Amino acid sequence: MSTRDPGLKAASMVGTALINSSLFAGMAWAGLIGHDEVTEPEPPAINVTLMAMPKKGIEKDPKQLVRITQPPPPPEPEADAINLARKKAEEEEEQRKKKEEARIKRETAEKQRRLDEAERKLAEKRKRDEERKARKDRKAAMARAMASVRDPRADEDAPEGFKDGDPGGTSTDPNALLAKSAYVSLVSTVLERQFEVPAVVSASERQRLEAHVHLRIDSRGKLKGEPRLVKRSGNRFFDEAALRAAQRFGPGSELRIPLPPASDANLRKLVLKEGITARMKAH
Repeated sequence: MSTRDPGLKAASMVGTALINSSLFAGMAWAGLIGHDEVTEPEPPAINVTLMAMPKKGIEKDPKQLVRITQPPPPPEPEADAINLARKKAEEEEEQRKKKEEARIKRETAEKQRRLDEAERKLAEKRKRDEERKARKDRKAAMARAMASVRDPRADEDAPEGFKDGDPGGTSTDPNALLAKSAYVSLVSTVLERQFEVPAVVSASERQRLEAHVHLRIDSRGKLKGEPRLVKRSGNRFFDEAALRAAQRFGPGSELRIPLPPASDANLRKLVLKEGITARMKAH
């Protein structure tokens, strides 16, 4: 603390006391003069200057350098602020437009997807309806055709025929039965050439096993659809091998099943319509 502080304080107090004493003395003297009607000269005016009291603290070293502080950034020019505000507004507007375009694109894609899905379902329904109508028309046409054909066996309680004849056959000629038997033997021989009995079937068992496979044939001698077992051999491996042998005559294969001779038109027509059952044996 500086040693001058108490002196300044004492001087200020003394000056104040002198001023107050002079004022009181002047007032008393003025009262006396008024009583005796004697006018005394006014006391000289005292000029008083009010000064701020010194702050208590640590005195600054006069050798200490001035502290360097970072000056505040200069204010932005008004034009730059306007440009920045305009640029910010433009960027916000651009972002808003992009979001709006993305939203419209998503909605359009979703709408197109729903339309495509509706068209697909409609096309599938139309196809099912057409297939249903085609089946119905075929059944109706078949029913009309069957109704117009008279079965010659209709009035017979025990129609004449053969035990080994075909259910759809109409001939009672023994030669027809012989022709069919010969044809069945021919088809069986052709199929057995492709028949490979699995090794799990013993040699003794092969001699007694026999499977009957029914298959349908087109006009080129190719297998139509899937062959099916009408009489099983009793051995699953043997039966599966018999079916595989018949399947080798399917589409894409060079193998063909012989058709009845053209001279036997009835047998050929029957085979193409009803199919043929071949006997499969191991050799």
